[in-house]
Amino acid sequence: MEERQAIHYGQVEIVPGIKCDGYVLDDGTACLSERGTADLLGMKHASLQSMAVNWPPKTLEPFVDKGWSMAVNSIKVVAKNSPYQGRKIIVYSAETISMLISTYALALAHFGLKKSQTHIGTRCIILLEALVKTALEVAIKEACGLSANIQAIAQKSYTDIVKLMRKSGLKCSV
Repeated sequence: MEERQAIHYGQVEIVPGIKCDGYVLDDGTACLSERGTADLLGMKHASLQSMAVNWPPKTLEPFVDKGWSMAVNSIKVVAKNSPYQGRKIIVYSAETISMLISTYALALAHFGLKKSQTHIGTRCIILLEALVKTALEVAIKEACGLSANIQAIAQKSYTDIVKLMRKSGLKCSV
């Protein structure tokens, strides 16, 4: 099997203040670096690495689609503007990240997470809402012939949700 290569690189900022290394592979797959994925989900890098090796964790197992496994992709970075050009790194596809977000959100909603994991579930619910709102706004603007700054919309959506939670009396540290 031919080794995948990261041919495009850019910094993605969905959560204000958290910049993640984003890559597009030679097959068109959109990915985040391993550290970027951990930062986006609000978890420790080592916890994500451990979870990938021991998939699925017992707390998440009831909420994972049957037959789905957490794919870890080792790729070579050839993108000229990446600080990791010429090196191999671990990346997670947008599909894998989406599944992790959904799984943690479902587990939180069903009180299936350990206390030490609830902050990840909370972050994932906020991400879900922000990304849905972003997708709707971008789709509507593009259908009307307008261009949209997707990262700016995502950051605003995320910030709006956090403000609304705090205004409602909920504690939110993400």
